Amino acid sequence: MIKILIIVCGLVLVLGGGVGALTVFQVIPDVLGVRALMAGLMGQAPAPDTGEAQPPPPVVIGEEPQFMAFPQLAVPVISGGVARAHLVLGLRFHIHENARSEINSRMPELTDAYLTGLMREVPDLMGPDGRVDLPAVKAKVNGLTTRVLGPDVVHDVLIDIAYVR
Repeated sequence: MIKILIIVCGLVLVLGGGVGALTVFQVIPDVLGVRALMAGLMGQAPAPDTGEAQPPPPVVIGEEPQFMAFPQLAVPVISGGVARAHLVLGLRFHIHENARSEINSRMPELTDAYLTGLMREVPDLMGPDGRVDLPAVKAKVNGLTTRVLGPDVVHDVLIDIAYVR
């Protein structure tokens, strides 16, 4: 019984010391006033209470983001002259508010650019285990979009769906 009591007392001391140290070094918030108590024990004047923290200023987001969906695209992965798989992509454009009509009118050009550009690149972007390097695919798609539509029409191209079948 004495052994258990000694172990329990030791654990309480270790846990209390750990919480006190974390509070003094400001790792966890000082809800019990431990820093002021420790400053008094050390012979230092306690830090003055500055009161309530000021709330952060409101974040100005700007205009509401506009998104436009692109129809799913199946890119054949050709190696050795044979289409061994297809990379299916679902894309979404983050666009300027007035760019929707321009994108709709240039949709066939975008589809052609995506198919021809990705057919060349996807076999190199696939690993030996069949996984696709999605950041590289996204960079390629963003570059193709900028080349077809111009630099200030689409902010970003987001990949909603990507799988190999």
